[in-house]
Amino acid sequence: MLGDGYSLAQHAIWLLSYLTIGLLFVAGRLAERIAGAAFLVAMVGTTFVDHLHIGEVRYGVAILGVALFVTLIVLALRTDRWWLIAAAGVQLLSIGLWTATIFGDLQIWGAVTVRIVIWVQLMLLALFGVWEARAAPYAQPSSPAGPGVWPGALS
Repeated sequence: MLGDGYSLAQHAIWLLSYLTIGLLFVAGRLAERIAGAAFLVAMVGTTFVDHLHIGEVRYGVAILGVALFVTLIVLALRTDRWWLIAAAGVQLLSIGLWTATIFGDLQIWGAVTVRIVIWVQLMLLALFGVWEARAAPYAQPSSPAGPGVWPGALS
């Protein structure tokens, strides 16, 4: 435990998150920047909605999780980014945990621990996304919309 009441692991996860989100904004393309904004809203917004709960279910945080999933799935369907498909799938696991918490006899601490692991997975996938946006030939814009992007889609 550090002097501020948070563990070294919590600080490491925050550092990873802020660095990853920063890279999404600086080195990513439009789709990565939108995903970075969604990650930032989910991360910072949790503080503002954490007090909204019914019993042990924090529905405010669950709503942020669903909004993050919807953002990731829409981006995945509108762009040629493999990392977004994987990230949407991983975020769907988090939503499944919220559902299990509501309808099942699941230990809350266990569900929270798994959601922390899911968040770290999302950050690692986002780091891959920055690389994909820069290195993958299908992610390179050769026209205003970019190759392999549906008409009217995000590049």
